[in-house]
Order: sequence, then C-alpha cells, then structure tokens
Amino acid sequence: MDRKIKVAIVGGGIAGLALATNLAKNKNIDLYLFESAPQFSEIGAGISFGANAVKAIHLLGLGQQYEEIADTVKAPYQDIWFQWRNGYTDEYLSASLAESVGQSSVHRADFLDALIPLVDHRHVYFNKRVQQVTATHGQVKIVFEDAEIFECDYVIGADGIHSKVRNHVLASHDLAAVKPQFSGTWAYRGIIKYADFKHAITALGHDSELADVPQMLLGKDKHILTFPIRKGEEINIVAFKSDRNQTVLEENTPWTMPTTKAEMLADFSDWSESTQALLNLIDEPTIWALHEIEPLETYQNRFKNVVLIGDAAHAMLPHQGAGAGQGLEDALILAQLFTVAGLSSEQLPHISEIYEKLRKERAIKTQNTSRESGEIYELYSKQYTHFSEIGEHLTHRFDWLWQHQLEQDVQTAKTLLTQVIKEEFADC
Repeated sequence: MDRKIKVAIVGGGIAGLALATNLAKNKNIDLYLFESAPQFSEIGAGISFGANAVKAIHLLGLGQQYEEIADTVKAPYQDIWFQWRNGYTDEYLSASLAESVGQSSVHRADFLDALIPLVDHRHVYFNKRVQQVTATHGQVKIVFEDAEIFECDYVIGADGIHSKVRNHVLASHDLAAVKPQFSGTWAYRGIIKYADFKHAITALGHDSELADVPQMLLGKDKHILTFPIRKGEEINIVAFKSDRNQTVLEENTPWTMPTTKAEMLADFSDWSESTQALLNLIDEPTIWALHEIEPLETYQNRFKNVVLIGDAAHAMLPHQGAGAGQGLEDALILAQLFTVAGLSSEQLPHISEIYEKLRKERAIKTQNTSRESGEIYELYSKQYTHFSEIGEHLTHRFDWLWQHQLEQDVQTAKTLLTQVIKEEFADC
C-alpha cells in the first residue's frame, strides 16, 4: 500500500461511532469523524437490541463494553423479548423468545458513553454541519456550513434521517431527494422506577409479570411497550397512538415536545387498570412524531466512494426494535471489508458495491416489516384481525431477523473483496 486511505465518517451516533471504533484500529486508514452537535449525544431513552444486533456488537469487538452496561431480564424470563397482551384486559397472548439474549437493552446515552473512549479524539471534529458533498472518481470533497472544505478518499454518511450525505448519493444518480415521512404515529415516552410499578401492580392484585417481564400491550390504533434499563432499576416506556389518515404534519411542528400526563392518560382511558397505573407514574412525558424514509434505490454514489449507513440509509419505524441493529450490521460489514489484505484506494469502489450487495435487501426488508409489525400490533392489519391470531403470529415473526448468520455475511464480504483484489493484481 502506497499510503493510508483517508476516510471520513459523517455523524457520531451509535452506527457512526461503532464503525469509528473499528476503523480507528486499522493501520491502513487515516480516519476523521465529523459530528454536527457540540458533543457526542443521543436523544431518547432506552434502546432495545435484538439477537442479531447483540451479535453484531460482539463481532465489532464491543461485547465487553456492551455487556457491562446491558440490561437483561432475570430468570426464568431471560429468553423473553416481549410478552404480548391485550391492552384492554392484560390477557396474555404469547411471547417472542430470543434464546440466550431475550430483551437486551441499554440507555442510549450509556451505550454512547461506552463507545466514546474507544475513538481517537485527535481527528474528531464537532459543530461540523455538512452543506454539500461533491465527488469525482478519485476524491470526495465535503463543504461544511462554516465554509471549511475537507477532502478525502472515502466518505461514510452516518448522519441520520436528515442526512445531507444522502442528498449527494441520490443526486449523483439523478435520483430525487428522499425526505423523512411522518407515519401518522406519535409516541409518548417516559422512564419510571421499577420498584414504583411493582408496588402499584401488587396493590392492584394484578399479574406481577407485568412489571418483571418486558411487555407489549396491544390495542386498536395504540400499543405500549415496556422494558428494563439501568440494571433493572428503571423501566423504559413508549406508548404509541396512530392515525394513519393523518400523515402530514403542519409546517414547523416539532418532532419532539413535552406533553401532559392528562393528555396521555386520556388517550388510554379505556385500557386496563395496570396500564393506567403504569402511565400515571410518568411525571413528565414527552411525545415524539415517528418518521421513516422510503427504501432507497442505492446506498452508494455514482463514483462508489460515498456510502450510507444507519438511518441515513434506511431510517425505519421502531416497531421491531431493529433500526439501531441494522446500523450496527452496516458498520460490521464495512469495518470487515476494510481489513482485507492488499486493500488500497483503488479498490474502494468494490467495497461500496459489496457492502450494498450484502446490506440493501436485508435492510429494506427490515424497514418494510417494521412498518407492518406496527400495523399488526394496532389491529390495523387485514391479515391478522383478532388478538388470538396476532398472538400466535408474533411468537415467531422475528426469527428471520434475529437468526440471520452475520458471520457468514462477513465471510462472504471478505471473500468477494479478496477475489477482486487478486484478479486485479494478476492483471497488472
């Protein structure tokens, strides 16, 4: 190799940082990370990782950091992802099991804090908002809003649902820009103390598993999920309400805003006593407008030296707990491709092609099934119309997602790139 490959990651969220921790260890890469915020930060509260995401975390070499902060459910419920229940009556319907993983979750900020020390901060730059990206066959240029220009060999856009890097990728193929679309679903969010809810459930004489086990409570155009965070001392709550005929927000409507407990309780006034007790413990709820993007035709620019990962590539609804996991899978494949022996800047287009070949179809399927899952939870699906049918279906709905062979994807990616490099070397 004549020189190091100069790589820029735009965006320091979970996917971008996870990738940066790996590329920073690669002696053949000169890595730069640009974040638009004044510091690394994550909005939101708890985040749930499926078995595939936990596998990706370990394959990225981040298992120790993750396991030190991750929450799991206590025995004998340790394999349960969620119990599914009728939200009006608490009737148990079924459970989805992820063997040896169950409901694995963390507070978003805690996970980010675990990743930050693993990145070389000498090439991390904050308050850097991308204005424009341009590219030629041999170079990518990033123009920032502060007028600074950065040139490199390869750009990875991890800049989220509002991605400016995505604009470049699509424009380079003469494709129309893709903007976030409001789903018609709002989500109340809050965190409560586990001990408080356990006490409330006990006082009501209701099933203690409502507090001890992650729950997904289902109803018409609404559903509620709960899972433990911060070593089980707290419960993360998200309560969804949907109007799928109202998918356009008024201009300048904030995506996240405070709301009142009274409004939240009113939306679930016909739900079970335990649900009322659960929501009543949220003192200062916020409400979020859930957005997604349509599946993209491509994740790479025309010159194959700019690619998209995470929400920049496939922002999806949270109904399978899969969005962050797909970003981690993206990071894993790219990180492993950059470790292939003999790699030089001339092979960067092959990295982009192989990455897209392995990731796009699976990510798009996850996008589409995430939306469909929300419809099933909220009795909107025409295929599953009754609680009994829904419970039976959800038992194994997510097996394809969780049981995917990521190790095989890594091996396939590296084999394909190795073969290309050997062929090009033989032709020289």
